[in-house]
Amino acid sequence: MYRVLVATLLLALYVSTTTSTTWQKTNCTTFEHNGKKLPVTDKASCRTACEGKGITKEINGRLEDYKKKCEGSECQCLKAANSYEGVCRDSTYCSGGNTAVLSVFLAACLAYWVM
Repeated sequence: MYRVLVATLLLALYVSTTTSTTWQKTNCTTFEHNGKKLPVTDKASCRTACEGKGITKEINGRLEDYKKKCEGSECQCLKAANSYEGVCRDSTYCSGGNTAVLSVFLAACLAYWVM
């Protein structure tokens, strides 16, 4: 039973460390596109970064999706209804990625306790 718990924890750790995409590893304050520096620090600069990437068509009056959490920022561009293209995410941005790891860990502990 101990092996199942350890295997589940290792799988959760692997998934949590390999699921982020390249744009999520791009720092917003040092964002560049085609050699042009476009630091993203607020909603307006997020919009500028989207336009710099060639995304200029607003969807329902929106073009950019800028969020600031903890000490970091995240910028995504709206390509279609409910479809985004990521621009950048600071390493200090607090995301819910750890929630998935915690959920798997709790499920593994519950399974271990029941068995």
